[in-house]
Parts: sequence; structure tokens; C-alpha cells
Amino acid sequence: MTDKTLRAIGEFMRSVRPPGSFVARRTAWAGDLAIEVEGIGRLRFPVTPAQARQLRDITRPARYGLGEQTLLDPSVRDTGEIPLELVTVDQDRWHRGLAPILDALRFDLGLPPDCELSAELHSMLVYGPRQFFRRHRDSEKSDGMIATLVVTLPSFFEGGELVVEHRGEQVVDQGAPGRMDLGLVAFYTDCEHEVLPVTLGHRISLTYNLIAGPRAVPIADAGATDPAIAALADQLREHFTTPVPDTSSRRYLSGEPALEPPSLLVCLLDHQYSQRGFGWDQLKGADAARVQVLLAAAEAAGYDAALALAEVQENHSSEDLADEFWMCGRRRRWERVDGSWELVWDEWEPNEFTEDGPLEEERAEGSLSADHPDRLTPEELGRPSRGDITLTWWIDRAGEVTGPVTRKVSSAEICVDTTELDLQPFAVESEGFTGNEGNTVDRWYRRAAIIVRPGSEPA
Repeated sequence: MTDKTLRAIGEFMRSVRPPGSFVARRTAWAGDLAIEVEGIGRLRFPVTPAQARQLRDITRPARYGLGEQTLLDPSVRDTGEIPLELVTVDQDRWHRGLAPILDALRFDLGLPPDCELSAELHSMLVYGPRQFFRRHRDSEKSDGMIATLVVTLPSFFEGGELVVEHRGEQVVDQGAPGRMDLGLVAFYTDCEHEVLPVTLGHRISLTYNLIAGPRAVPIADAGATDPAIAALADQLREHFTTPVPDTSSRRYLSGEPALEPPSLLVCLLDHQYSQRGFGWDQLKGADAARVQVLLAAAEAAGYDAALALAEVQENHSSEDLADEFWMCGRRRRWERVDGSWELVWDEWEPNEFTEDGPLEEERAEGSLSADHPDRLTPEELGRPSRGDITLTWWIDRAGEVTGPVTRKVSSAEICVDTTELDLQPFAVESEGFTGNEGNTVDRWYRRAAIIVRPGSEPA
């Protein structure tokens, strides 16, 4: 049974323990960092309340990145930013005292030894009382950017905790732990994080883009002599030689039996990647470890492997829409445009309940409509009744990119499927009752995957 084989492969892949974590924390002596700010002079550590107020007075409202957009919205980010042209960091001290810590952070993040990290100063921030930065993900601001580094300066403040989350795990960092300590926190760019409101004093930090230098592409035959890898290779052979119903064939759709062996094995990865930041040498900790294992097993079994970007479409039933009579016969699509949800089309089909035309939308002035994506959260919708995956971009072992492509993935080809509750959809469609069906919500997400295949071309 291929279901049994898929479960066995999936359980093996989930059992691969990543070498590190999605977040890394270290401390350093503040004397290793020397900062001068034009008009204020050299900062003293710990930063005095008087100097913190001076810094606050020369800040400007901080913007934030969403995809390739740079936005200014104090309801999302209420933070003071000091223009970088006013900030001078002593690079000699940095390289002597703090640059070596980057290797420790690399290790803690589970990146391989040949991955050299460098830090590119991005901003100097000052959070005063009641200031915050709501839950968000960082955009990739430079080629090779893989993570963000936050260096919190020693100063007097309360609140302002940095909270980093990934796949249900949460790390809370209080900032600089001592009078002469720097607090360093590094996390992958796709991790959701926020800065809670400061309740007293000023939280002052430097943020850096962590750039991963070129590294070796994973070697396919690593660990090929391991009995566990050999057993996984046998499972792969069974997967590709066991006929399963081919639901895409005309014979199957006409009711005739149609059995064919799967042409792919798809394992969805834990981290999210943009097309710009995706490749064999750009995989993040847990993903790199699992890809290495599957590559070794595929090599032992005589199969090829590739990386792929995918779109996941999930279908949910919504009792909320059933209570909204104005949605009867309506189908609407929302998309993220410049960082916010916009209604891109609104269609209506007549049915027995709306013979006289569509009902007007009924909602309180200023409130979100019932089908707005921010109202219909994944937690409220629950588990989807159906999920479809389409591969859209393909990177072979030689690094050659094929795309865009459209390759549907069947349930018989997915060995590791993961929850979408911690991901952000890029499109949502809602459909009210139409007479025979409706009251449904479709959500689209972007994912990355490692795939195994008998041949070398996209199927």
C-alpha cells in the first residue's frame, strides 16, 4: 500500500532532528561596541536616560517592509528610527569583538560550517514608552539575506520584549540582560516576530541583515552507507513501483480503473522562501538537514531530486457566511496588494433566493465584511476539507531553474504535509450559498518542497 509507504517516509523525515533552532541568542560585552551619533556624541553604556531621550528626539517614524513594499503605518509599527547617516559604528571593534560571535550564531541556527555569515547594518531603533512593532515577517533586503540580527544595547527599560515564533514554537527575549551586556538575537527571515509595547524607559537596538555567503551544495551520497538511509531508499523504490489510482486520467474520470505508479514524491519544507532567496545553498537549518537525508536516499535508490516552489490551495466550509444573506450567490476574491487586503473582483449569479438581484452587503459602518480575510482566520475556519498543491517553480540538481510551471500534486505523492496555520495567505476567495453549494472559503499559500522523481524533467 502506498499510503503505508508514504506514512513511513513522512515519519522518517519528521524524525530527522535539525542541528539548530529557528532563533539563536547570545550575549556580548558592551565594550566591544562603540557607537557615535552625530549631534549627541559617543554613547555610554549603559545608555543613560538623558542620552536615551536625546536619541529619541532625533528619530523619525520607522517604516517597515512587506514583500518588496516599504510602508509607514503607526498602527503596525510605532518606533523611532535614527537616520543611518548620523550613526557611526567602530568597525575595528566590531570585527575584533562581535564578528566572531556570528559563527556561534551560525552554529545555533543549524547552518553548516562552510556557511559564512556577515552582518550588514540596517537600522538603529529607539522604542519609547507605549511604542511597539506588531507581529510581522522581515523581507529579504539584500541578496543572500537569510536572517535578522537584533543587538539590544544596555539601557533602562521595561516591557519591549522581542517575541519570535515559528511553527508553534515561541521564544521571548527580554533584551540586554545586564548593565554592560549586549543582547544578540538572530532569527530566520520567515519567522514571525513582534516587539511588545515598552512600559517604561527606552529600548535601543541595532538591527542587521545577516548575509549567508556561498556554500557547498548538499552532496547527494552523504550517509549512503547508513542503514537508515538504505531503508529509506527501499521505501522510495516501493513508492515509485506501487500502482495507485491515477485520478487525473480520462479512464479514471469515466469510472474505469486506472492504476499508475506515482511520478513524484513531495516533501514540503518547514521554512518559507521567496523565489529570490531559494536554492540548494540557501536552505535554512531544519530544511537543510532533511534535504540532505532525502538526497542521500534518492541517490542510493537511483532517483533524481529537485527543489520546487508550490502554491497550496485549501478549501474550508464557513458557517459565518451561511449567516450572511447578502453573500447568497456571491463569489469574491481578495488579494494582498501593497501590504493590505483588497477586493479584486466581486461576482454574482442569480439563484432561487435572489431572483430580484443580489442583496446589498449589510454591515456596521467601518467594520470588516464577514468574508474579509482578517475576519475569517485559519483558527476559526478549522481544518480544510480539501487541499490542492501545484508546483510552480523547479530547480534541478545542477541549479537550473524551470518556471513558471503548472504541475498538480496528488495526495499519493505527498509524504510530508504540514499545517498552514502559521502561514500567511496571499489570496482568498469566498463563495456564499448558490442553491446547491457554497458557504466556502478558499485560501492560497506559497510553500517550498524537496521532490524525488525517477526522471530528470518536470512531469
